[in-house]
Amino acid sequence: MTNEHDCERCGPPRSPRQEPGRLFIWPPLGHTKQKLRAALKANALASTETPDQTGLIIPVGGEDHAALATLLAAQTTRAEAHDSRALFMAGEGEPGFAQLRQVESLETYIARGRGAWLQEMLHAQRVTTHFQPIFHVAEPDRVFAHECLLRGIDEQGAPVSPGLMFELATQADLVFPLDRLARITAVQHAAAHEVSSRIFINFTPAAVYDPVNCLRTTVAAVEKAGLERERIVFEVIETERIGDPEHLANVLRYYRDAGFRIALDDLGGGYAGLGLLPSLRPDFVKLDRSLIDGVSQNRVQAIIIERVTQMAHDLGIEVVAEGVEQAEDLAWLQEHAVDYVQGFFLARPGPEPHTAP
Repeated sequence: MTNEHDCERCGPPRSPRQEPGRLFIWPPLGHTKQKLRAALKANALASTETPDQTGLIIPVGGEDHAALATLLAAQTTRAEAHDSRALFMAGEGEPGFAQLRQVESLETYIARGRGAWLQEMLHAQRVTTHFQPIFHVAEPDRVFAHECLLRGIDEQGAPVSPGLMFELATQADLVFPLDRLARITAVQHAAAHEVSSRIFINFTPAAVYDPVNCLRTTVAAVEKAGLERERIVFEVIETERIGDPEHLANVLRYYRDAGFRIALDDLGGGYAGLGLLPSLRPDFVKLDRSLIDGVSQNRVQAIIIERVTQMAHDLGIEVVAEGVEQAEDLAWLQEHAVDYVQGFFLARPGPEPHTAP
């Protein structure tokens, strides 16, 4: 992986694709190619075959990417779109060795074409941070930390759910720039609001292929904001989807060596998260809301929480129970040794940090 690639990926979010050029598509099967060519012809769109006759070349106007993406999506199955290779080149150039790293799946091109609004949002940095407080379990009106939560803003100023943003980002290979922008925005907004508590900042380890290069902008943002590193906790989300624990350990080691603290999210929602606990040794774990909701009336959930909490404490790890939505569950948690609590019963996320009543 070259330094040029590292700098390109770790730089500012890319602008939506609007330049004219040509789209090269190499389907996995001749049947798929013929189907696409027939659909393009039926819609009065030109196409020619690649010199090796294995793919198609489609001229694309600057404003035509979204319409073409919609057509291609309608004509391919999910498997065909995933397995087909695609390369967009501006102008009239011919693909060569230098373009190899720009080849992507047709699925990715379609997602970007149909989700140009997300690329535009990233490029314009139209996102903000909401803060959800985490409280001391013994004193549920005393703030221990704030979790920073991403919120998008559309062109009319309306909020966009992070779930929708990350779903499209996953399809369009935009998770890294979205995740990076969320981290930097959280740092900037926490500093602007003069948050005095600890700050939990989510990050998706699958989006970080090289911690030194991919996380340097986050560290630089922390330094520029003047925040103390020991107050910042980087929270690993989607622990159940982690396919490379060794890679995750390297990412967490980078954060630790830089003076930050680490949390694992959604612990207890499945075996994978529990399996990571002894080897990763985070500073905090957050118990999955599926375990917390209704625990006061569910002996099975109660046993799991008791065992996981004891194991965490034996390893020197502090425990946050998230998803607290009932007074009875809070009362149970206060009696069973968790350290901190978070949830709608206590406080909802908002654009301002929580202040005691």
